[in-house]
Amino acid sequence: MFVDGINYLLSLSFPAFVVMFWYFFLLELPRFILAGIAVCIATVIKRKQDAPRPPIRKPRISVLLPGHNEAENLPRAIMSMREQTLPPDQIVVVDDGSTDDSVAVAKALMDDGLIDVVRTSHVRGGKSAAANLGLAACTGDIVIIADADTTYDCTAFEYLIAEFDDPKTGAVAGNLGARNADVSLATCWQAIQYQISIGLGRQVSDMLGVLFIVSGAFGAFRRQALEQVGGWSVGPGEDAELTNKIRRAGWRIRFAHNAWSLTDVPETFSQLARQRLRWDRSLIRMRWRRYRVFLDPTDAQFRLSNALGTIDILFFQAFLSLSFVLYLIWLVEVYGSFGWVIAVVNLLAYSVFGVFGFVMAQIACPRPTIRRLWPYVIGYGVFNSLFLRFVRLVACFDELIFRRSFDDNYVPRRVRHAARKSGQDR
Repeated sequence: MFVDGINYLLSLSFPAFVVMFWYFFLLELPRFILAGIAVCIATVIKRKQDAPRPPIRKPRISVLLPGHNEAENLPRAIMSMREQTLPPDQIVVVDDGSTDDSVAVAKALMDDGLIDVVRTSHVRGGKSAAANLGLAACTGDIVIIADADTTYDCTAFEYLIAEFDDPKTGAVAGNLGARNADVSLATCWQAIQYQISIGLGRQVSDMLGVLFIVSGAFGAFRRQALEQVGGWSVGPGEDAELTNKIRRAGWRIRFAHNAWSLTDVPETFSQLARQRLRWDRSLIRMRWRRYRVFLDPTDAQFRLSNALGTIDILFFQAFLSLSFVLYLIWLVEVYGSFGWVIAVVNLLAYSVFGVFGFVMAQIACPRPTIRRLWPYVIGYGVFNSLFLRFVRLVACFDELIFRRSFDDNYVPRRVRHAARKSGQDR
């Protein structure tokens, strides 16, 4: 049957071939073409930014590190911060009700002069509450938010802070790679995805002025912007929530592609699915329920870039995940047994374009250590188009129907309950 299907495809005229693969040619291929153009522009711009440039006026820098049960990771993260070419003026660690030795480890590091302030909430309140508690102790003009399981290239802070030379910049996202890429097939493919979606994707979003996320693992905020929007909101998706608030307040969001950090990613596909279900629910909660006001042209704070960025996220992440499933069903309905052959050819095309995307990411944002993953790039296209899209689709329907974002134990139960009662899930 497969051979008959291939012969049938080879017998098609080009117009008939395009009609059969309309989904790919209409919805997928233009993205790769636009990305190719964007990466050429990015490469030209990047040549002028290969070396870190000192800020025009060095601001006072505070690093804020909230964490729960991070005793094992904390020393490594702090040493990474102290080895920066642009060292922070202050490091503030906030313990979010840990049950391990996090407080003792943090105080030992403070006694050694590596941490400046240690705060503890004694009772777990979630990352947002811990970050707001620590913000009150920060004295810097710029506040870098960090995770204890993240480490940083020695020039990372210097690249990150340089973006604040523009007084209209309210936040800057750092680049993020997978530190444990060699552990399993799941981590290999995540490392490739980080290189493409963050290293390349956020660079393109930055150039278009539609960057909507500053990761809680590594990002910097102008203190004035943080205070203007009231800091971190309680509940899941606090990094996306804060970025949206800062954009709505009129500040620019930038991406420092050379400000590299490394973090550990889930090592199994089941762990990855749980993580992405939590992340992808924000497509509905943040982009539709909370901030669809970005799409309202009558809103006093309406900005075209916010509207276009919201449409871009909802279309390419939520809509394409659903439409791909509908396209596969259409193939079987229209072409019967040949439909599965056509679906396989589609997946082969995604594999090829996965390679193309990885090449573009290496050109726009090279990372020498990631090149060893080339043998796994062919399979990445299938992983991205099937596994991640399926998880995203489940997350979107789960949030639309059951509003599960406030049932995730990433945030303590009593905090989720209070946030739901306050109407934050509307």
